[in-house]
Amino acid sequence: MNDPSSNDSSSDQSGQTEYDPYITQQEPSGTEQAPQLSGTPPTYPPFPPQGPGFPTPPTGTANGLGTAALVLGISGAVVGWVPVLGCLGWVACILAIVFGVIGITRANSGRATNNRAAMAGLGLGIAGLVLGVIAAATLELEVASIEGEDPRTETTLAETGPENSEEDADDTAEADGAESADESAGVGDGIWEVGSEVEPGTYVTTVPDTGVVNSCYVARLSGFSGEFDELIANDNLSEGARGRVTISENDAGVEFTGGCEWEAASESNAVELGDSAGDGVWEVGSEIQPGTYVTQAEGEGAVDSCYVARLSGFSMDIDEIIANNNIDAGAQGRITIEDSDAGVKFSGGCTWSRD
Repeated sequence: MNDPSSNDSSSDQSGQTEYDPYITQQEPSGTEQAPQLSGTPPTYPPFPPQGPGFPTPPTGTANGLGTAALVLGISGAVVGWVPVLGCLGWVACILAIVFGVIGITRANSGRATNNRAAMAGLGLGIAGLVLGVIAAATLELEVASIEGEDPRTETTLAETGPENSEEDADDTAEADGAESADESAGVGDGIWEVGSEVEPGTYVTTVPDTGVVNSCYVARLSGFSGEFDELIANDNLSEGARGRVTISENDAGVEFTGGCEWEAASESNAVELGDSAGDGVWEVGSEIQPGTYVTQAEGEGAVDSCYVARLSGFSMDIDEIIANNNIDAGAQGRITIEDSDAGVKFSGGCTWSRD
């Protein structure tokens, strides 16, 4: 067997020692010391902080309502003042205001990033709503002025006070007297109540020939709200034309415009045409005789055409048109008026002569 001491002595004799990594090694003096190794793993310094850069956008942003407010605000501002479509624009403006407020709140709390879009939608919604209200008020005033009823000039007894009631009564009596006098001479422009201001019956007029473009208008009414549904029947009369309308006792009122004077039809104001007739509504027998009439439409365009209609009455209802026809420009027209016809209507500027 080998003696362990012999190994140590052999190592000492060779001047070399066995290397153990876990034992600190002594270097000979005068030489640079080697790194010391120990059982603890080495540590490293932390990484330097991250330099400046673009901030990371927040996740889960809720920009939908802000964008919706901007889109609705633009739509409402565009159509909010347009007639008929204005109601849709108002709804869009109201939604834009609501969504804009919510969008701004979300942006301020960091839940959204489109604060400017939400603010723009809110502003456009408010502006569109204001424009829509102004447009609706202006339209109402225009309609009222056209119908002769301006709400800005309406007064009540409460506004004038009871001390003026006697003066108002005197003015009313004078107005009634003047109105009666006007009725004897004819009924002029205005909206008149049937029964209290205008009696039912047939009225006639002739549009003044002033040398300039002039026309008159007549309409039978079932009410005075100004709505289209209350228009029973209407007609436009060209310059120099004869007008005739029958007002029913069931009518609420009648409207006259254009400066014509309407008189109750009678034998004294009937117009005897002879063998030719121009534009107007003529009564068969008293003003125009039955028979066949011809005409030659002048001009070349579509606006130069003429119109003829046989009538069973003068209420202007479509049901009272027995037959009608349009005569194109340059064409010849022919119509036979029967004894049983109540009247005939000519328009378009043609002269009809009895054949």
